[in-house]
Amino acid sequence: MKMIQVVLVDDHSIVRDGVRATLKDQKNIKIIGEASNGKDAVKLVSELEPDVVIMDIAMPEMNGIEATDLLTKKKIQSKVIILSMHDNETYVLKSVEAGAMGYLLKDVDKEEFVKAINVVASGEKYFNTTISTLLVNGYLNKVKQGELKTSEDESEGEFDLTKRERGILKMIVDGRNNREIADGLGISVRTIETHRANIMKKLKVKNAVELVKVAIEEKIV
Repeated sequence: MKMIQVVLVDDHSIVRDGVRATLKDQKNIKIIGEASNGKDAVKLVSELEPDVVIMDIAMPEMNGIEATDLLTKKKIQSKVIILSMHDNETYVLKSVEAGAMGYLLKDVDKEEFVKAINVVASGEKYFNTTISTLLVNGYLNKVKQGELKTSEDESEGEFDLTKRERGILKMIVDGRNNREIADGLGISVRTIETHRANIMKKLKVKNAVELVKVAIEEKIV
């Protein structure tokens, strides 16, 4: 059985004590280092390169999300599990975007905690039902707000318009206003306004009349 080496990062010694107590009878898991802030964590993990890092979020000097992101950028192979009291979409999404392979709440029971470490150490991601739901909801919200790219956002054609921009341009040519387009696509008016401005910039036009004229003459839609 391969030994899973772990670095524990939390600014509260009582939390570190609790994790140590939880893992002390696990024959295949060994804590090889501890840190109390993100800055020290990055240095320690870079030196030890453990299999798994148990990382808190709210810490002095550098928070856990920033530390995780830095480890990812440094291409450190250690896999990070966020262990936090925060159960909202923002923290979960930012943690995953930073490169975390797992996210657990601090009230997690021993069985799931150990399972998560083993799963992540094997190279798989671990999110329980609650966290998975937050991830899905957060992702969908970002897509609706136009913050994430989908296949419709890939540029194509002479004018470098994305599929979404072409769809919006067609609606503009058809005479639909920003509110109607927004309602039709299920996104905000502000997002439509941003798309519209980008389309006008790409087509090098200054107003709606020129926009429609170029779209028709160049057979873009």
